[in-house]
Amino acid sequence: MAAAYTLKKDKDTAELHLFEGKMTTPQKCTSDEKSICKKMTKSQTAGNEFACEDEKNARIKCASIGRAVCGICVSHLYADYS
Repeated sequence: MAAAYTLKKDKDTAELHLFEGKMTTPQKCTSDEKSICKKMTKSQTAGNEFACEDEKNARIKCASIGRAVCGICVSHLYADYS
């Protein structure tokens, strides 16, 4: 299954954090319990800025939002671990 990314807003700080998950069906996905940076959980969510995006589209959308997105989370979209 392909990776899917959801950008969630923290209900207390309004910071935006990326959650990784898997596509389950077209337009639907899971997301991990903790954000990529491990500083936010799903229970702290005030809502989603976007959901179920592939890596490329998540990168584009995060770049258009700018500094409000957690730098640690977004750096995961650019990392090359090979």
